[in-house]
Amino acid sequence: MKLVEIRKKLHTLAEIAHQEKKTAAFVTGRLHETGVTDIYEGIGGYGLIAVIDSGKKGPSVLFRAELDALPIEESLDLDYASKQKGVSHKCGHDGHMAILLGLAEKLRKNPLKSGKVYLLFQPAEETGEGAQKMLDDKKWPDISPDYAFALHNLPGFPLHSVLLRNNVFAAGSRGLIVRLNGSTAHAAHPEHAKSPTSAVATLINDWQSLPRSAMPFDRAGLVTIIHARIGEQAFGTTPGYAELMATIRAHQTDDLDLLSDKAVKMAKAVASQWELKMEHEWTERFQPTSNDPDSVALIEKVAERLSGGKEKGTKGRKSKKGSDGHVDDIRHLPRPFSWSEDFGHFTERYPGALFGLGAGDKQPQMHDKKYDFPDELLPTGVLLFDGIIDQLDMR
Repeated sequence: MKLVEIRKKLHTLAEIAHQEKKTAAFVTGRLHETGVTDIYEGIGGYGLIAVIDSGKKGPSVLFRAELDALPIEESLDLDYASKQKGVSHKCGHDGHMAILLGLAEKLRKNPLKSGKVYLLFQPAEETGEGAQKMLDDKKWPDISPDYAFALHNLPGFPLHSVLLRNNVFAAGSRGLIVRLNGSTAHAAHPEHAKSPTSAVATLINDWQSLPRSAMPFDRAGLVTIIHARIGEQAFGTTPGYAELMATIRAHQTDDLDLLSDKAVKMAKAVASQWELKMEHEWTERFQPTSNDPDSVALIEKVAERLSGGKEKGTKGRKSKKGSDGHVDDIRHLPRPFSWSEDFGHFTERYPGALFGLGAGDKQPQMHDKKYDFPDELLPTGVLLFDGIIDQLDMR
């Protein structure tokens, strides 16, 4: 199968976090077809690691792609549309997996002369659970790669641009759920109820302003209200229950801990003020993704070679376009992204970096129902990962 055909097949198989059984099976089958037989399966769910070993001493490098899709209905009229109702690849993980499978094929045709390559396919990235589950699993192999790399396609940036940043690349985040319990009463006599309505209104305002009041001006944080529910759809009843959900984000772990702690204390104080019982729950925890500068420099060298450019600068170097993948632009980002990525658990343990691959200025944004991975990026992604192997003199 050609790389584009692999990507489209993966698109049809779209499965949400913790349910990537068919996707993982397809990936394993393709790896076998490229001659890879040393595969650890069922790690942290449906995660797997393929080992390509030269048998000789040398660097060891891990490359990661994500298995899961999103709970978003396929809205595009595609001949390779998702076969799973309410699920589709609206973040490009189908493309990321195809790139790693393309790298496996590259390694079959041009084998390693030294060192090892690990191809890691991670489950449950979208929920921030998969990386840690893999690392904590007893089936995690005894490996210690010298480097760990991943890429993410990024709409809104020029096609075939490489986006780099030292240190923090993407924010950490946590999902907070607060449940408030009071008591109901007839809507004609709200004074007899313990309603959570005012408490929810107060928390919505206080949470959203929390980063400004709790953090120094030179550090970034964000609290986004993503859901609120108060009572039931009954016009004769004063509500006695409410649920409020928010996503808390920060670039530094300490700042994330600070905002999280203060958000819960605020909820407890407001609940006490209105004589309500309060429960809270954390979900979808993402570690900040921090890049090792030496690893970023390694990616930049590969990107420079693929761009054919020699000029230094942060706005890019132009090159001739080719059908087999190329780099048109190299940019150093001035600030981290506010979205989160589960790769941070790997860069916390191993030196490495997450970098961006521009998906086009007019490409719909990730998680948009109109999004679809641009196939033009597949050979570029393969060449970038393969170039890292060459840069490390593993051939």
